[in-house]
Amino acid sequence: MHDDAPQPHLRLVTEKDLVTEAPPQSCDDSPVPRGVVLRPGNTEDGARRVLWVGSGLIGLISLLMVALLGRVILLQTQPSTPIASRIGSQHGTRPILARRGNLLDRRGRVLATSRVVKRLFADPGLIEEPGTFVERVGHELDYDPAWLARKIDRRPHSRYVALDTRLSDDRIERVKHFRLRGLGTQDHAVRDYPQGSLAGQLIGFVGADGLGLEGLERVYDRDLIGRDGELRYLRDSGRRVLWVEQSAYATPSDGDAIRLSIDATLQHFAETELAAACNEFDAESGQMVMIDPQTGQVLAMANHPVFDPNLFRDSNAALRRNRCVTDTFEPGSTLKPMVWAAATQAGTAGIDEVIDCTESGFFVTEGGRRLRDAHGLGKLTWAGVLARSSNIGMAIIGQRMGAARLHQTVRAFGLGTTTASGLPGEVAGTVHPLHKWNHYSVTSVPMGQEVAVTPLQLAVAFGVIANGGELIRPSVIAAPATPYSPVLGRVLTEQTAELTKRVLRTAVSDPHGTGRRANSPLYEIFGKTGTAQVANPDGGGYLEDQYISSFVAGAPLERPAVVVVCVIHRPDKSIGHYGGAVAAPAVRRVIEKSLVYLGVPTLAAPDAIPAGSLVARE
Repeated sequence: MHDDAPQPHLRLVTEKDLVTEAPPQSCDDSPVPRGVVLRPGNTEDGARRVLWVGSGLIGLISLLMVALLGRVILLQTQPSTPIASRIGSQHGTRPILARRGNLLDRRGRVLATSRVVKRLFADPGLIEEPGTFVERVGHELDYDPAWLARKIDRRPHSRYVALDTRLSDDRIERVKHFRLRGLGTQDHAVRDYPQGSLAGQLIGFVGADGLGLEGLERVYDRDLIGRDGELRYLRDSGRRVLWVEQSAYATPSDGDAIRLSIDATLQHFAETELAAACNEFDAESGQMVMIDPQTGQVLAMANHPVFDPNLFRDSNAALRRNRCVTDTFEPGSTLKPMVWAAATQAGTAGIDEVIDCTESGFFVTEGGRRLRDAHGLGKLTWAGVLARSSNIGMAIIGQRMGAARLHQTVRAFGLGTTTASGLPGEVAGTVHPLHKWNHYSVTSVPMGQEVAVTPLQLAVAFGVIANGGELIRPSVIAAPATPYSPVLGRVLTEQTAELTKRVLRTAVSDPHGTGRRANSPLYEIFGKTGTAQVANPDGGGYLEDQYISSFVAGAPLERPAVVVVCVIHRPDKSIGHYGGAVAAPAVRRVIEKSLVYLGVPTLAAPDAIPAGSLVARE
């Protein structure tokens, strides 16, 4: 320090100075107001006041939260009436419709399908002025107001009256811009049958609730039906959708598609020719069945008159019935091949044995029964008895076989029991127990009397001869989920089946054979005609001049691809009633068309095929 620097003025600080003088500046240079005296207890008191105020606020907030929680609990458990009426109104659910599975033919063509359409409905409870309502709806959407009024008046107390179950596209667009209290739309699934009446009785139909009621729709209902989905959403006060709750969204599951063994083209051939035969001979009705004798798959199943599943509400129950499996008839001479084969295999008759069928065409059995053939046939070989369809010759051999063996024969070919096809309404037919047979039975059964069969049963029984001797269970499914063997058992040896098949070929190829009108220049067809009287439904005897004309055949001869049965009920006798004239030509045309369609080689070169023989009728 320099000596000439000024020296500070020094003064002794007393106790008085500590009280009256300004305090020194703090570290942050914030001045303390003059005159304020800092005492040791001031800071602690301020902290306590802050703590008390904070604790009070926290307590108050806690009380408010407890009160709010209590109010929420009260609203949830004991809401007032106005509030209760609005609970859940901000939430909504909407179903997502699942589609019923398709029914497809063996090539994947759609026979039955489902789609979602709009339904227009009215809520009479919301309609303020019924007269004005129907006038406005009629004017805006092009309906007859009187018709609308009648529909609503029939259900005045209902809250839901369907006005149009399938809104057209044009009306759907108009409804979007038309708002009226009491009028609404709703999505719903409908079943369509794009092929119309094709295989209608076989396919069946579904009811308004979407469940199968008849036919295959009923049989496979559990597989076809889908499971609807659902979404849940939150709405604002204007009932507009705010968002969808992802956790409450359930996707729909459509039903399974089922591929049938039916071929739509073969079905069309069968239905067309069956209808033509029924119309030509003014018949009451008819059935035609086509199966693959090797696998048992049903390729076509036709009924006449037809039934359109799209119009089931306007149909009657009799028309909807699939008579190929629900109705029976006496097979007549179409049963003879099965009895003939069994007798041949058992050695009861030899193939070249000559049997006197009488020149007169009349014969008296051992029991005194008088039988006749349509014409006197004289002496025939055992093969000739079948080819010429002699009742007398079959009765003679039937007596040799005896009741027990005959009964065993018809049962072995699957008669008297269902075919296990799984088709709804299938009946077992009629084969009386052996103890109910009488002395007429051994001559009646070989001619196809005292036995009743369905068209499908007859096709399956004839299939034994066509496939080499095995009884096959028929199926309407192209590819079953669980593979199985269709063979139910062996009935004939391969040699007997082959022999019977070739004799039946002569019944068609021989100019004098009963099935000669089924002879084709394209394929070697083998088959048997049948002409049976209609049994009296009141019991005992037959109806006069009432016949069932039938024909059963297979082709081609070497390895049959199809067996076809045609049954025509009550043709006009004045036009024709024999199976060879009524049913055989229809079967020939179906076989020709079907085998060409299936790609089976013909006997002749294409240019040698008579013009129109595949399509035109004789």
